[in-house]
Amino acid sequence: MTLYKFIVPAVLAAGLCTPLHADVPLGLWESKPDRRGVVVHVRTKPCGQSICGRIERAKDRRGYDTPSNALGRRMLMDMQAQSDGSYSGKIWEPSRNRIISSLMRVQGNRMELHNCDGDACEDVVWTRLR
Repeated sequence: MTLYKFIVPAVLAAGLCTPLHADVPLGLWESKPDRRGVVVHVRTKPCGQSICGRIERAKDRRGYDTPSNALGRRMLMDMQAQSDGSYSGKIWEPSRNRIISSLMRVQGNRMELHNCDGDACEDVVWTRLR
């Protein structure tokens, strides 16, 4: 019984010292602006054994909500955890209306996406909103 008096506080203290969103891809993310200055908010959550993300909101360059056919569309698909902490899967590329390969890494409030369509690759960074 006395062992629990020491272990439980130590475990709780260790948990409080870790970052709240350490390398966790779940949450609400803002994309980089497209060529028209529109950003989308993507909610990521578990989908079976993988991670997926749907577009919840689109905003124009002034920060106002803007109508979009993309609302509700799945943007991240089948993102599978890899041994190095990254996630590998597919992303919908709205500007070309194509689904391409993506490698995702999360570092705190930054999501780095390495998106490739054949030999053409692009690196983008999304920002965590929540």
